[in-house]
Amino acid sequence: MNNFEIIIGIENHVELKTKSKMFGLGPVSYGETPNTMISEVDLGYPGTLPSVNKKGIELAILAVNALNMKIETLLTFDRKNYFYPDLVKGFQITQQFNPIGSEGNLEITLPNGEKKNILIERLHIEEDTAKQTHKNNLTYIDYNRSGVGLIEIVTKPVMRSADEACAYVEKLREVLLFLGVSDVKMNEGSLRTDLNISIRPIGSKEFSNKVEVKNMNSISNMRKAIEFEVKRQTEIIMSNSIVEQETRRFDDTTGQTISMRSKADALDYKYFREPNIMPIQLDDNWVKKVIAESPELADQKRVKYVEEFGLSISDANIILTNLEITKFFEETINLIPSYSKVANYLITDIQSELNKNNKELKDIKLTPFNFAQMIELIEKSIISSKHAKTILPIIIESNHETPLEIVERMNLKLISDEKTITNLLEPILEANKELLPQYHERPERVTKTIMGQLMKVTGGNVNPDVSMSIIIKLVEQKV
Repeated sequence: MNNFEIIIGIENHVELKTKSKMFGLGPVSYGETPNTMISEVDLGYPGTLPSVNKKGIELAILAVNALNMKIETLLTFDRKNYFYPDLVKGFQITQQFNPIGSEGNLEITLPNGEKKNILIERLHIEEDTAKQTHKNNLTYIDYNRSGVGLIEIVTKPVMRSADEACAYVEKLREVLLFLGVSDVKMNEGSLRTDLNISIRPIGSKEFSNKVEVKNMNSISNMRKAIEFEVKRQTEIIMSNSIVEQETRRFDDTTGQTISMRSKADALDYKYFREPNIMPIQLDDNWVKKVIAESPELADQKRVKYVEEFGLSISDANIILTNLEITKFFEETINLIPSYSKVANYLITDIQSELNKNNKELKDIKLTPFNFAQMIELIEKSIISSKHAKTILPIIIESNHETPLEIVERMNLKLISDEKTITNLLEPILEANKELLPQYHERPERVTKTIMGQLMKVTGGNVNPDVSMSIIIKLVEQKV
């Protein structure tokens, strides 16, 4: 590969997070019984007319703005004509000639810390096709997905490695997730990635034939597909053959790409204006309002988490990998501003419980309110961090008791009464009277030894701050 340069461009199809479809009234919901989330428009019934989903346009504008693109306020749609079983109308409504977004960029960070701007050529709105399932030489078609709103985001061929391609899709996913544009779940198909891969001799200005690898469903498979395709194309060129322009798919069981069909030219689609949707001039003030109300992006939150909340960059990144965890964190710190403690429990103890039971936050009983109550009990030294680990699994499984009620039921309150602690310390000090004279020379050793024995006597059920204060006072009196 030392003599060749890798050229990668990416097309992402992103399902918009709307309640109904892009041009019809069919509801949008993943995982429902096949062919139950449909309308007459989705099935291409004669006489049905499309109408544009306003929310879909809003989401597209948010994406265009976040990707630093020029916004086209004259909204027009076109027909992409082809016959395929998953396209019941025989055409797809899209934006071939006048995309809503053009000429943008997205900054990525590579594993070595280097930053790179990925140039984006266009973003356009279109509708999804039906889902096909092949089984026992039969093809089953589910039209639930037919007509779901999509944005297609097309980069320029500027990526030069699998690292860059993977970092770009990961960053794009983060941006769209925090904007609320899509849930971007690659495993469910709401974020689909097509790779356009070619190689050329270093120094050459001409592009070679590109190979499109369709519908990648994970970042790891993207990397494997790129690595395999680069190796395959290199071997073809080194054998003095020509790489055919074609469409391939990735087989994750073999780790190889497999030919599907020769690549169709765009002219085959016979694009023309969609006659049933008149041009729509978007109001400039409305567009500005949509942008002004744009949700805070992960990059903005990351800066705040580190600079204002004092979190480490690694802890901030862990929280920001999951929108549900991010919202939970922010709802909790609005109740109790113990940023580091909340973050630590959330990404260690709570995440461990979730992983152990293969659950997500939405599947458990823990709420920001009772989580904040637990943190408050720790802050006020009513319980120790050890006790928090004991009650946390109970809070996660049940919301019938408050954290304080659980603590009282299990008798986990730390002993904070000075008289009680003093009475507990007296026999300990008597048993260690030979150690006490060392206090002036080695005060920390003496006080820690006494504290350790107090913790042992009480089973760790004593307020450490109050206890240490009393230990120092009593030792100084005795020496």
